Amino acid sequence: MGLSNQPSGSLKTRVNICLNKLSDRDTLSMAANELEGIARALPTGDFVPFLNCLSTTDSSEKSPVRRQCVRVLSILSAAHGDALSPHVSRMVSAVLRRLRDPDSAVRAACVDAISSITTHVTQTPFSVILKPLADALFQEQDSNAQMGVALCASAAVDAAREADGSELRKLLPRALKLIKKDCFKAKPSLLVLIGSIVNTSCVKNKSLLSSLVSTAVEFLSSEDWAARKAAAEVLEKAAATADRDLAAEFKGSCVAALESKRFDKVKVVRETMNQALERWKDVPDVLEEVTSPKGSSSSSSGYSPVLLSRSSSADGGLVSPQLRKVTRMKSPVSSCSSTGSSHKSIVRSDKEKKPYTSKPNMPELRKNFRSRVVPFDYNSEDLDLGYGDSSIQEKLGSQTELEDLSLICDQLLQIEYQQSTLLDVLQKFIGSSQKGMNSLEKRVEGLEKVVDEMSQDLAIPGTWKYM
Repeated sequence: MGLSNQPSGSLKTRVNICLNKLSDRDTLSMAANELEGIARALPTGDFVPFLNCLSTTDSSEKSPVRRQCVRVLSILSAAHGDALSPHVSRMVSAVLRRLRDPDSAVRAACVDAISSITTHVTQTPFSVILKPLADALFQEQDSNAQMGVALCASAAVDAAREADGSELRKLLPRALKLIKKDCFKAKPSLLVLIGSIVNTSCVKNKSLLSSLVSTAVEFLSSEDWAARKAAAEVLEKAAATADRDLAAEFKGSCVAALESKRFDKVKVVRETMNQALERWKDVPDVLEEVTSPKGSSSSSSGYSPVLLSRSSSADGGLVSPQLRKVTRMKSPVSSCSSTGSSHKSIVRSDKEKKPYTSKPNMPELRKNFRSRVVPFDYNSEDLDLGYGDSSIQEKLGSQTELEDLSLICDQLLQIEYQQSTLLDVLQKFIGSSQKGMNSLEKRVEGLEKVVDEMSQDLAIPGTWKYM
């Protein structure tokens, strides 16, 4: 008699016999294969009694029985797909009942079952799967259940073809608050869920990204290495999926935090830290993306802020200009060197146009000309310090005093050359430091391998007899 023609009582009998055989190690493999065959060939009308048989097993059963009952749900959803849409809630409830199981293999089977249900039963709305998992996440007090629920929710988010972004944006702030509470023990698993949510590109506003980054950076210093690894993965996914303009504002803090924690004592954590660090370094800076219109206009017109001051000596002459603040000019160095000769020629032409007749009133000039920032235009035909249409010779008094302005260009050239020299030295130092760090990391890895080999040799029975 075929399975499709069997009454529901006969189906329950066969399933119960298979479950009893799972308790015996000798018949475990045969019973598992038979139960999987029943699940694949199950007709649509027998879904309910079959699920009831799987749900009736309790925690008193042996671990292989509990694990196989959950594993069959994965096989059932893969074999029948959307035909199980009306029964998804029942299947998710059966999984939730197993999440308190102390056996990690049973909880791993629950994660696989949720992933299989989400992948193959696509006609059911994603909220039907996510909502009971989210409710259990905020209600469970058992550490095993908290770990299992968080990993199941993460598997559902990863497996969903079209995850509901609005639901995930509501869940993420609640998860960030929950992870900071002492009552929630499975923090690494919750960080895995947060990373899965971030990977869906649902973080769209600055406040949510700020809370996410601050929480992840905080857990980089956790005593649990799994939490440190999960936090680094969250930062890596945030750098990959967040909006570039938003991510650029948090680049400095994230790079600094990852740089300080990149030499973790656990190898897998170090690798994850370095991957996240490289991802954040690839994020463009704010200055690279946004250029100031004022800065570009000032650099193109050739203006340089210069501070001139009058001498307090008796002759009232103009002393050497003092450079209070120098802004980095985008023009090449050669352009600054050519300005000295250009402004001298301008002064000569100006002298031919307006010959010097009389020396200006020095007390009045001293009163009005104290200390001010003057825009120095190299391209203008008349050098004007802000006193209307009067020429520069009428304000300064002599050509000798005007030549002091050329010293400013020389000083700027010298400062820019020193800055470039210091930058080259700094780059060489950074390169040598990086090589030293890489060499140190390779030595540490070599020591870890030697320690692992020694521990394996000591673990072999009978080794001590010949020592």
